Amino acid sequence: MTSSKRLIVNADGFGFGAGATQGIFDAIREGGFISSVSVNANFPEAERVCDLVKEFPDVSVGVHLNPLVGKPCLPVDRVPSLVGDEGDFHNEQFGKFLKQGQISMAELEAELDAQIHKVKTLVGDCLTHLDSHQNRHLDDYWEVFLRLAEKWGIHHIRNNASLICLESPTPRRSRLIAYSRKPHVWLMHQYRKMQMNNARSVGMRMADRLVTVGYAGLGGKSKIENWKRMLHNLPAGTYEIYCHPAYPDDTLRRWAWYCDDRALELTLLRIPDLRMAAKSLGIELIGFSKL
Repeated sequence: MTSSKRLIVNADGFGFGAGATQGIFDAIREGGFISSVSVNANFPEAERVCDLVKEFPDVSVGVHLNPLVGKPCLPVDRVPSLVGDEGDFHNEQFGKFLKQGQISMAELEAELDAQIHKVKTLVGDCLTHLDSHQNRHLDDYWEVFLRLAEKWGIHHIRNNASLICLESPTPRRSRLIAYSRKPHVWLMHQYRKMQMNNARSVGMRMADRLVTVGYAGLGGKSKIENWKRMLHNLPAGTYEIYCHPAYPDDTLRRWAWYCDDRALELTLLRIPDLRMAAKSLGIELIGFSKL
């Protein structure tokens, strides 16, 4: 493994309403710490990604595949199993309906394909990677996810094998405590490692691990001290961490359970402190194209 340290800071939810989209713009423009974004293609504000790639050509752009919230890209008569009476996705009912066989996998694949097509049309060769809303592809449509990545020639994806507790003053000790208290989490994280290794075996490229904040009992990504300790404790190698800066608006309040803390994330991501901290620690901020 290389002795250098590289970090992808990916803002999820570009396009997820005007507040999220503008929040990501402002965080990139003012803070200079975010190096990548993922687009919720099925919301109108996704069109603004054209402006993003013009202003920030070094920021990588991915598709945040989303069959859960909002309206589909395809006409509702082409994906009737994915939507309710109002033409909206099923939101928290999606997983239940999928397990009950009420959702057509062919319709699901067609909709996700349309979402990739939309972003590809908007940004062309700037499209670098795939991930998903709430990381639901891992359990709900993993094979579809890999098939679409291959179809579109997108070989960079999020590594969902978590590295936890870097926000702790004592990461290793906190990690042991967290896993001993929640052994089911340890088992899930081991499964994710296997899943990511299988993805690599079919040609997918990704960071070494996903930095996951919250298991140390010190709060989440809305606290700047957690970010700074994470940067200080980052091991050698290439890692990804995702964030959700936004101005909470009606769209987010309707569709997202994680809402008000996005404003707190935005406050700290739009100041240069984290970019400067990364630089002082010799951490290179990169996009997916540099993997």
